[in-house]
Amino acid sequence: MAKIRFFEKQDLKSLSVLSKMFVEENCCNNILETSEEEFLQKTVVVACENDKIVGYLYGSQKKQEKTTSYLNANEWYYEIKEIYILPEFRNLGIGEKMVKFIEEYAKQKECKAIELCAVSKNYNLLLNFYINKLNMKFISAFLVKPIE
Repeated sequence: MAKIRFFEKQDLKSLSVLSKMFVEENCCNNILETSEEEFLQKTVVVACENDKIVGYLYGSQKKQEKTTSYLNANEWYYEIKEIYILPEFRNLGIGEKMVKFIEEYAKQKECKAIELCAVSKNYNLLLNFYINKLNMKFISAFLVKPIE
């Protein structure tokens, strides 16, 4: 069973390797490798199996500038920027555990919502995970049709 915790500075090399693997996996469009500097500027959660980091989630707390359909101006929210789990550790509930971990953290920081922009080439899996398992609400979609 994966242990979820906040990252420690000695985890940076492992996080960099995982970020590179995420890019190389080519499962999502427009994913760039995350630098160690960026990891240090964010709140990072890691999932560990037998002391090996098998996944991460990172993001940050932000203050809403304007009122939206789900937040009032000046309310705090938590923005998840990226989630990655090694393929052999997927579908084991690790992503759900990491999001719930960060949700508890966000509650302590008086955040009123968690938001993210999810990208995947398999939108059915994406929607099942975020809407059905995590009870997130669908607000919008960014779609692209290449013109040939």
